[in-house]
Amino acid sequence: MKLIEVRSFLEIVSLESFSKAATSLHYAHSSVTAQIKSLESHLGEQLFIRDNKKVTITEAGKRFLPFARQLIELSRDAKSATHSTPVLAGELTLAAVETISTYRLPQVLKTFQQVAPNVHLTFKVMRDQEIYESVKNGTIDLGFMVEEKLIVRDVETRELCPEPISIFAHPDHPLATKEKVSIAELANEYHLLWALGCSYSDLVNEIMQQAGYHDYRSMEFSNTETMKQCVLENMGLATLTDITVNNEVMASNISRINFDLPQRFNSFMLYNTHRAENPLIQQFIQIVDDCFR
Repeated sequence: MKLIEVRSFLEIVSLESFSKAATSLHYAHSSVTAQIKSLESHLGEQLFIRDNKKVTITEAGKRFLPFARQLIELSRDAKSATHSTPVLAGELTLAAVETISTYRLPQVLKTFQQVAPNVHLTFKVMRDQEIYESVKNGTIDLGFMVEEKLIVRDVETRELCPEPISIFAHPDHPLATKEKVSIAELANEYHLLWALGCSYSDLVNEIMQQAGYHDYRSMEFSNTETMKQCVLENMGLATLTDITVNNEVMASNISRINFDLPQRFNSFMLYNTHRAENPLIQQFIQIVDDCFR
């Protein structure tokens, strides 16, 4: 049994896909498939049921899962313990939604690099549910997401800061200068939204549905910069965190429309309850606390 096989197993469990796991780990799909076949051969059990639509973990896979997590954890601890000096070393894997990864974490990462230059840090951009599942199953050490509130099991959470959400438009858009914008007026516009599953895009959809506007026009994205460029082209209204467009708003290239979204959102940090004593995780949490204080 090789650790590379165990890591691939955990990533497939997290993403429920061989191809997504291969992309995440920067392996060829055939390599991940071969690793799992080798692991299954070693264990004498099938770990996944595979068909064209999805990947499902078997009962044997579920029994192996906690041991797989322990193997990776022990590997990291062993690597750290072999250093003759108290210098922090080892590996740390983080994941965040795009907003936090781009606009909140660079200063944290810079500080951590200065404090622990010997740590190999892997950073991933993921969606909310993927982050929670990956923290829970131990394939990432810390996760960061934007939510209205966060109540989850088997994972420690920490609220970091308010994350205001607004609807933005090109300065020449008819709604950009209105003192008050109604839901009816919003329903007549084209909306630029994150793909459903994003908490604040889901909020816009919920507001529209509750008001009886079931067929409003929209376009879905998976990249903030693309959404901003579409706003600059006056293609529609974009619902985004304020921090992502602060520079454009200050330069009067993008305008915030006067519609008050009912919910208030926050940035959160997540980490696995069973790994909270890991010194690398503790150090990173301390730096996050200092930067967000």
